[in-house]
Amino acid sequence: MALRGSLNFNDHEAFRDIVAKLNEPGPSTCSVNLGGLDGIDSAELGLLMLINDSAKEQGISVTLRGAKDQVKRMLELTKITEVITVAD
Repeated sequence: MALRGSLNFNDHEAFRDIVAKLNEPGPSTCSVNLGGLDGIDSAELGLLMLINDSAKEQGISVTLRGAKDQVKRMLELTKITEVITVAD
């Protein structure tokens, strides 16, 4: 899946749909492309954690890809990189 623009709390409904899809039978990995994001805040970082937690419950591994600029800095500052796999 690919995310674009700026994430904000108003996007939580879309994230609920993503989490619901993680509960359906499917692949054992989930790649989230963050390359199209202009920015991310703490609420949205929490939503990424929600995706990761839900995926783990289903035996699915999550990888965040393509983060740049402010998004990459936020992932590093919050140490999400220690919990969710992050790739370039």
